[in-house]
Amino acid sequence: MTRPDAALGARTLRSLPKVELHVHLEGSVAVDTAIELARRHGEDPDRVLPLVGRRYPSRFHGFDRFVHLYLAVSRLLRSADDLATVAAAFARHQADQGVRYAEVTFTAVTHVRNGMPPRAMWAAVRDGLADGGRDVDLRLVVDARRDEGVAHANETVGLVESADAPVVGLGLTGVEGSYPERDFAVLRRAADRLELGLTVHAGETGSPGNVRDALDDLGADRIGHGIASVHDPALLARLVRDQVPLEVCPSSNVALGVVGSLDEHPFPQLWHAGADVTINSDDPPLFSTTLTDELRHATRLAGLRPSDLAELQRRAARAAFAPRDVRARLVAEIDEWESTADHGRA
Repeated sequence: MTRPDAALGARTLRSLPKVELHVHLEGSVAVDTAIELARRHGEDPDRVLPLVGRRYPSRFHGFDRFVHLYLAVSRLLRSADDLATVAAAFARHQADQGVRYAEVTFTAVTHVRNGMPPRAMWAAVRDGLADGGRDVDLRLVVDARRDEGVAHANETVGLVESADAPVVGLGLTGVEGSYPERDFAVLRRAADRLELGLTVHAGETGSPGNVRDALDDLGADRIGHGIASVHDPALLARLVRDQVPLEVCPSSNVALGVVGSLDEHPFPQLWHAGADVTINSDDPPLFSTTLTDELRHATRLAGLRPSDLAELQRRAARAAFAPRDVRARLVAEIDEWESTADHGRA
């Protein structure tokens, strides 16, 4: 008997109208680009980047080591031109995969603290995304890092308030448990005031309790990762009942050692339980993946069929922080794909 994933060929995944909710702009920098940026700024790539044979590590032994690399790459984005170049490359990569809509997480405070003028920063990101991806609608989720404390969150809100860029959401990222979630209530208040969504990384390297705190203390609209929820039946039942969107990133979880392998990933458990899961790539080149790869993994792990892939994308579209008409347009395109596409193995 043919396995479900074997029946879904490259053409099916390529043609699928895709929606991505969890992908970081600073984490989208290809290793060759990072090396070029280091040299452009007179730095020795081998000194400023923790590479393995001119490649990003395939596994990170601890979340702190990943953060070290992530921040090293971020610090190489020193000018508006650097930022525009990376944004345009990201947009092209998304468009090439058939992504129709994506919300890219961007840590604005990092670049302002490194000396980039806010107006130039926003223009670079806005124009880079627009120039690189004319066939994809790209919006921003601007995040605060919880391990930097509430000052980082306050500064993030201030930058977003004056942003001339397509910001649709605020995010809370960084090391879980650094500070209590309730300390970042400023993000919920700002999201409500500015009519933005709020997504919170929780239940990635942390416990189910972090997911519960994100919901109870911050009223998170979406949960970044959330895979620890499978270890708490009551929490999982709540997520299913309330249809809280989860931004699941399988390869990221493996690379960071959160799960031992793709075959051990809890995506199938979440999917079959009825959780509102979406599939995402997180930091694609850092984890040697793409959104298409992640959908392929999800297909294999849970035995997904074309109708399931369409439903995954509809869920992402419905969970997006975009205006209602944009979400409706995305759902209609996905529905059309499901009803008319030839989903053979080619």
